[in-house]
Amino acid sequence: MYDPISRLFVSSILIFSFSLFSFVDCSKPKPKSNPEIERLKPKKKVDDRDQDADLSNREYFDEDADGRRIEKKPEPASPSSNLRTYASGSPGCKKGNCKNGEGVYVYDTRDVYSGGFSGDLRQGWGILAYSDGDRYEGNWSGDKKSGNGRYVFRDGSVFSGAFTGEGTGIGSYYKSGRTRKCRLENNKVFCR
Repeated sequence: MYDPISRLFVSSILIFSFSLFSFVDCSKPKPKSNPEIERLKPKKKVDDRDQDADLSNREYFDEDADGRRIEKKPEPASPSSNLRTYASGSPGCKKGNCKNGEGVYVYDTRDVYSGGFSGDLRQGWGILAYSDGDRYEGNWSGDKKSGNGRYVFRDGSVFSGAFTGEGTGIGSYYKSGRTRKCRLENNKVFCR
C-alpha cells in the first residue's frame, strides 16, 4: 500500500511534529523574582516628618514660599485672644501705643490691626484681621505689607510669600491639600 520511502517520510514528519510540541512550554507562566515584585509594589510616600523627629513634633509650619521662617510675635494679651472682639467698639487705638510701639488699632472699616507702629504707621511685624474674616500676618513697612508674610482666607486657604506694596505678593497658594505657585493682588489669587 505505502512504499517504504513514503512510510519513512510520514514517520519523519510525525517525529519532527512531536519534537516541536515537546519544546513548547504550555505550563503556567514563571513567577517573577522577588526584586521584580518589590519594584512593582506601590511605594510609600516619604514624609518629611518621618525623617526628622523635630518636624514630627511641630503642629504647623510658619514659613514663606522660600522656606524662610516667618518671625511671629504673640498677640497682645487681652480678655479674649481674638482680635475681632475689638471691632465691636468705636474706631481708634484700643490697647498699647499706636503711635510708636506695639498696639491694637480698630479702623473705620472694622478691620483690626495688632502689631508694631512707627510714626502712626504700621511698621514691623503685625496681624491685620479684616472684617470679612480674612487676615494678613507678616511684615509691614510704611503702613504697607512688605517682605515675608501670609494671607489667610476665611475658607482656610493660605497664600504665603513675599509682599511688595499694598496687598501684592508672589509665593505659594495652599488650598485643599494642594500647593501652587501664584500671585496675590488686591486680596485675590491668580495662578498660572
